[in-house]
Order: sequence, then structure tokens, then C-alpha cells
Amino acid sequence: MARLILLILIAIGAWYLWQKIKSSSPQERRKQIFMACIAGVAVIVVVLAITGRLHWVGAALVLILPVLGRLLSQLSRYLPWLMPLFEKYSNRRPNPGATQHPPPHNSEGPPLSEHEARRILGVDADAGRDEIISAHRKLIQKLHPDRGGNDYLASRINAAKELLLSILS
Repeated sequence: MARLILLILIAIGAWYLWQKIKSSSPQERRKQIFMACIAGVAVIVVVLAITGRLHWVGAALVLILPVLGRLLSQLSRYLPWLMPLFEKYSNRRPNPGATQHPPPHNSEGPPLSEHEARRILGVDADAGRDEIISAHRKLIQKLHPDRGGNDYLASRINAAKELLLSILS
């Protein structure tokens, strides 16, 4: 009888949780699903500990893991000298507010001359603004990094367009 009551309570809780997640915004869903999974694991661990199938020390360790993760994150933020100890075990992305070193080489390459810019875009010396923009658009559609090109070519095409438009102005 106790198992039946427990199953009914679990089913009601799952239905309530499903309704709450379904009615939330897409930004909140992921967070709510994660919290529901953590709560579910916590309930399972507590039930196993109460029924004697899991030692209470094991249950305490499983329940403390999320808190320990947050604590280590806070410690590394407030005590930066601890960061090298945890970096090799961390899969987090670097902090966007942290100072970042510039890339070792200039990705745009050497500065362009007017002749080279015209050669890159394939326009004549008497080309107007519209012709330069049209040639740039055709080239960048073919050689954009999202379409199989690379960053270097795209940056050279953009630099050529900027140079020629600045000369016309």
C-alpha cells in the first residue's frame, strides 16, 4: 500500500512539473529541466538511503556534489591563485571579462594598395561605387567562411572594398 501511495505522489509530482515546464518560456525551460533532474536524483538518493539500499554517507556525498561545484566556482573567482589547480579539470569557457592576449599574427595580412584592391575585386580603375559594392557582394557570397571560404579571404575582400570606397569618397 505504501508503494502505491508513493507511486501516486511521484506521478502527481511529475505531472505538475511537466505542466510547469510546458508553460514556461524557452529560456527558462532548460534551467527548469536541469533543476528537475537534480531534484529527481536527490529524491532517489534520499529514498534509497531511507530504505537502507544506500549508505547515508553515499547519499550525503551525492547530494553535496552540486553544492561543491558551485563552491569551487566561487572560490576560483575570489581566490584567483587557486585557478591553476582546477584548470586542467575544468571544461568551462574562459571568462569573457578576463584580459585576453592578441593573436600572434595579423589575420588581415599586409596593407593593400589600390591596384591590389582593384585586382581582388576584379574592377577597373574607373569603377564606381555601385560596381565596387556589387563585385564585393558577389565575391563575399562565394568566399564567406560560412559558405566554405576562410577568414583570411573574407577579410581581404572586405579590406579591398573599404579601401576603394574610401578612395572614391
